[in-house]
Amino acid sequence: MSSLLLSEKQVSDFHRDGFVIAKGFYTVEEISKLQQKAFNDDSLYEKAWDKKDASGTISKVCLWQELGSDLYSMFSRGRRLTDSVEKLLGEPVFHTTTKIMMKEPYVGGAWEWHQDFGYWHHDNFHLMPKLVSVMIAINKATIANGCLEVLKGSHHLGRLNHSRTGDQKGAEMLFVNEALKHLELVKVELEPGDALFFHCNLLHKSNQNRSSDPRWTMISAYCAESAKPFHENSLQYRPLVKVDDDAILRHGN
Repeated sequence: MSSLLLSEKQVSDFHRDGFVIAKGFYTVEEISKLQQKAFNDDSLYEKAWDKKDASGTISKVCLWQELGSDLYSMFSRGRRLTDSVEKLLGEPVFHTTTKIMMKEPYVGGAWEWHQDFGYWHHDNFHLMPKLVSVMIAINKATIANGCLEVLKGSHHLGRLNHSRTGDQKGAEMLFVNEALKHLELVKVELEPGDALFFHCNLLHKSNQNRSSDPRWTMISAYCAESAKPFHENSLQYRPLVKVDDDAILRHGN
């Protein structure tokens, strides 16, 4: 087990609020390697999906399910990350997807209000909402460049109905607008190397990037073993093979 896990207070905060921010979860050296890899990886653009928001503005997303021996996988398979998620969920987990979100300067689109479980339960056939996503800031996430915004404690609402909004699936705004009257809106500004852990029923969104700075993040999602997909048309279940925390710095370029 990693010695760099979330603290007991952070776990408590997660269950109360639906999210927790781990400042400096990765070192400057580790995140520098990720920056060098991602910013010079032409395959991310080649494989990326263009996702339009309600106004038609586009964000780019590159997503994969299978983990290997590449640098991205050293983050997604790392014990620091995976053991912390297991501590949050209270049981062993497996990896579902990792994606890199590329919100480009001036043109990067918004992400509408949604819960990940709002579509995961149907698209991936998870019966129980026992999933956690971890967003790693590759570069700085600010209000100006469209950082994530979350509704504190909204995971306690349960799953809301979702429908198509642009190329995305958004939560039913009648309920979102009511939740906005009662719950605190938190703008999640992150420094490179910070990590945001959030529950699959947490309501979240992000605004368009109107700044000169890109906003790149890597998000790895994990599911409790007890909530494996139950349908043959679901995403493929792959047991998680963890690596030690030093695997990132030991990885060759």
